[in-house]
Formats: sequence, C-alpha cells, structure tokens
Amino acid sequence: MTENKKRTCSYCDGTGKFKKPNDADEFEKRFDYYDSKSYPLTMGEARDQALEDVGYSLIECPYCGGTGVAHE
Repeated sequence: MTENKKRTCSYCDGTGKFKKPNDADEFEKRFDYYDSKSYPLTMGEARDQALEDVGYSLIECPYCGGTGVAHE
C-alpha cells in the first residue's frame, strides 16, 4: 500500500510565505560571500545570513501558491 503524503514546499518550508530579498543583487553578493567562507555553512544558513544582511519581505510563496505543499 502506498500512502498519499503531500510533500512540504522546500522554498517556503511549508509556511506558504517566501522571504524575498529587498535587494536581489546585494543578496546574491552576500550569499556568495557566505557560501565561499572557509568555515562550513549549509546553503540554508548562507541564505538566512544573506537575507538578514539585506532585509526581506514576506510574500506568498510563488512556487506553491501559498499552500505550503510542493507541486508534484
């Protein structure tokens, strides 16, 4: 038997809200900076730190439409 489990959207972590950087170009620079550091950061940690640096707005997730469920 297979269960019909819905997968959580990985872009918004199932919240339905996406953190959109206030300055996309600066975000990319900061993300690359944190991603290239000699101490290990996960991509999620690098993204979180870059978002903290440039600020962000919470918007409806463009990938799941705000449902929090991944599209198959």
